[in-house]
Order: sequence, then C-alpha cells, then structure tokens
Amino acid sequence: MHSMMIKRSIMMERLMEASKSESDMRDIAARICRDYLTGAWKTIPAEDLQLKRISGGLSNFLYYVRLPDQQNGSSPKSSNHCYKRARKDSYSNMLEPKEVLLRIYGQTHGESALESMLTESVVFTLLSERKLGPKLHGIFPGGRIEQYIPARALTTSELSDPKISLKIAEKMAAIHSLDIPVSKEPDWLWNTMNRWLKSVETTLETFRKDQTNGNKRIDGDEIITDLDLRAEVEWLKSVIDREDHPVVFSHNDLQEGNILLREDYSPSTGLENFCTLDQFDESAQLDSHFSSILISNSNGSTTASNSSKVDVNSSVDTGSDTVSYGNRNPRKRSLDEPIENEMDSTRDSVLSGTSQSLSDQPCDGEPELMIIDFEYCAYNYRGFDLANHFLEWTFDYTNSAAPYFFHRPEQYPSREQQDKFIAVYLARTAGGFKDGQEPNALEIDDVRREVQCFTLASHLFWSLWAIVNVYQEIEFGYWEYAICRLNQYVRCKKLYSELIKNSGNLPVTDPEK
Repeated sequence: MHSMMIKRSIMMERLMEASKSESDMRDIAARICRDYLTGAWKTIPAEDLQLKRISGGLSNFLYYVRLPDQQNGSSPKSSNHCYKRARKDSYSNMLEPKEVLLRIYGQTHGESALESMLTESVVFTLLSERKLGPKLHGIFPGGRIEQYIPARALTTSELSDPKISLKIAEKMAAIHSLDIPVSKEPDWLWNTMNRWLKSVETTLETFRKDQTNGNKRIDGDEIITDLDLRAEVEWLKSVIDREDHPVVFSHNDLQEGNILLREDYSPSTGLENFCTLDQFDESAQLDSHFSSILISNSNGSTTASNSSKVDVNSSVDTGSDTVSYGNRNPRKRSLDEPIENEMDSTRDSVLSGTSQSLSDQPCDGEPELMIIDFEYCAYNYRGFDLANHFLEWTFDYTNSAAPYFFHRPEQYPSREQQDKFIAVYLARTAGGFKDGQEPNALEIDDVRREVQCFTLASHLFWSLWAIVNVYQEIEFGYWEYAICRLNQYVRCKKLYSELIKNSGNLPVTDPEK
C-alpha cells in the first residue's frame, strides 16, 4: 500500500504540474490515449487532438478528448510527438471511440483516501462490466479513461414528472439490487455522522466566538446551538436498531443534480459550452468522485443481472471531514444557471452543457436517465435512499439570492405519487417479486413506514453536513440550510415518536405536510 501511494504521488505531481500548461497536458493526454486506446489513437499526433478541460480542482480534473473529425486511423501524420507506430494487434480492428473523458485524480491524503479511491474504482468497473455505467476504456496510476455521454441534469420540478419519477424508481431498484464486494454492514450512516460531529463541535465553538465578537445572528439559529446533536444521533440509532430494516447498496444522494437526462446529439453542438484551459477557474473545487452512471434502457428496466439483494456497508468516502464542491453548487444547485463560456464544473459528470427540457424530447420515447455521483455510495438502509429522494422534491437550489435555495414542503410527493414510486421500486428490485407480480397495499405501507423513519435520518444527516461546511467560501446559506433541516427533523421526530408510542398503529402520514 505504501509503495502504491508513493508511485501514485509521483504520478500526480507530474499530472498536476502538466495541467497548468495546455501543450503539456495535450502531450500527456495523447500519450495516455495511445497506451490504452486502439486504432487511430495509436498514431494521432498530440497537436491534432481536440482537448477541452471541463472541470477541475482539488479532487479531479476532467478532460474531453476527441479525435479530429476527418481522422480515419489509416496513415498517421509525421510528427515528432507521434511516439508509437501503428500495430497489427489482435484488437486493432475494434471500433475505437471517437471521443472520451480523461479523468485525472486530484490530490488525496492518507491511506483511507487511497482505499476510498480504490473502492470507487472497483464500483465503477463493475458497473461498466454489467453495462449499467459508461464503458471503462482504461485505468492508469493517476486516473482513468471513460466513455463520453452527453446529458443534462434534471430540475427539481422534473422529479415529479410521472414518467421520470417511475424511471428513477427503476434506477433506484437497479442500484439497490447490486452486490458490490465491499463491507455490507450498515455502518456508513453512523460513521459519517459521528465523524462530522467532531467537526460540528469545532464549528459551533467558532460560531460562539463570532457571536461574542458581535457578529450578526441568523434568525432561528438557536436550534443549532441548543439541540444536543450527538444525543440526537444516538437516539436515532437506537430507534433504527429496534427493527430489522433492509440494507442494500445505496446511492445516498439521489437528488436532481445527480440524475441526468441523456441527450444524444453531435458533440460539436455542445463544445462551445466547455471552457478552455486558460479560461478555467483554478479556485473551483470538485465533488470527490464521478463514480458511476446507471443508464436506463428505453424498452425496460436495467435491474442488475446475477445480483442478489443482500441484508448487509462500506462507503466510498472522501477520507475527509468536509466535502469539496464546484464554484456554483455546494451540494447540489441548479445546473441551468447560465455562465458564459463555462462548462458546469460542479460535478464530475458527463454534462453536455445544454438544457433541453423534457417536453422537447421525442413524444414517443421514454426518458433515458443516468445516475451519477456515487460519492456517498455505501451499503445502507434502503429507507434512507427512498426518504432522501422524496425530500429532494421539496428543495430547489435555483434561488439566485440568499440563502440560495427554496424549501417547498408542499411539493413533497402525495400519497398516490409515493405509492406509484414504491410499487415500481419493489417490482423492479431483484429477488423481490416474480414476473407479473405486483406489491400489495400492505407491502407498500410497510415501505412508507420505513420512509417516515428515515426522513429523520435524512434531515439530521444533511443538517450536520451543512454545519460542517458553514465556513466554506461558497455562495450558499449553509446556516439557513442547517436550520431548515433541523426544524424539519424536530417536527418529524415528534410525529414519529407518536407513531412509536402507539406501536405503529397510527396511519402512515406524510412527514413534510
């Protein structure tokens, strides 16, 4: 492990240095593509490649690399940069990709960060092999080469679109049906919150000093200082431990910014939205990992084959107490805000930079969705993913003024919307139902009770996340967000406590309404 870290560190130093120069980075990109790709990539001179940097920062650098339009892979040009001759390898006649994403890993520190990166690579590779994610063209010590897929993020309002909502249910079922070779104990939720609690205590101490120095208070912030957050985490764990909740491989952040709508179009129409190397904002930070994408087939679900639903958690974690973000999106913000000459840098994703509405798509086609950003992926309670997704219907990150989000609890999915989502989810989950069988009302109500329980977990989890990130230099109302989530947590706790007191005999209610 130590020698691997040293080797990777040396590689990263070279790549980080090269990333400052477009010509140096072009040479490195050409060399990597020659080593790992076939056909024309073996002989193309570096100066003929199209290279666009579409995101960058402390975690990952992401480059769009494309062969020239007229390249046919026949006779190579003469060039001092053309290091390899064409070879008649057994794979040389395979159809090579015309465009790829080149991911360069950013700086990571410590063995836990390296372990997380390796785990994330395993997940990405497995999804690629099962054709649930983009094709993996190559892995090298400092990064990997991925398939390029143009797509855009959903909007908050689109989460309630009937077609899209049911597709998301299918995608969630596909994720939850995966059998990933990592620890299957449901520890991720508690380990993450307990780690954040340490940072929360430091943050609150700084906050109290700020108040002593006369800094302005935020309305309602007493809930943050008065609530014993550590005690709340312990109470929540004791409540969840009372029942045998199903544990599955979970996404844990299935919100609109992490759900892409695939758009197949000529790449040339979208290139003006990428930023060149000299235009890119070096101060921008990235989310940790664009870990995988789940692509739905228009003719049916993509439930993983040969996978088993296991009652068993390890996270693909960043190895850090804080999460780094793009310059426009703290955890998730609208990807539709126009920024001149800039490709979205908030996510390590395959965004095209365009924003075609669902209504503009072919009427006879099903929405083709891709799930991205498995930064938080881990074995976790399935109720958390379901509850967290439903809550995302109520949070809209397109507010251009402080606190930079809208909370609309009235947008929480109705009973009918929840039932339809859960029914599709249960029907598509591997090992759940035989072909043609549909879940009954009691089975759906059982899941809705899980949702009510884990609504508490979602609110508490993201409130801690917000407090930890309060002093990030990012334009987002972290305090306001934490206050909002904690207020909802307290409200839902009261409601759920009544349910527990009555042995679950109370009717299942909507926690946000």
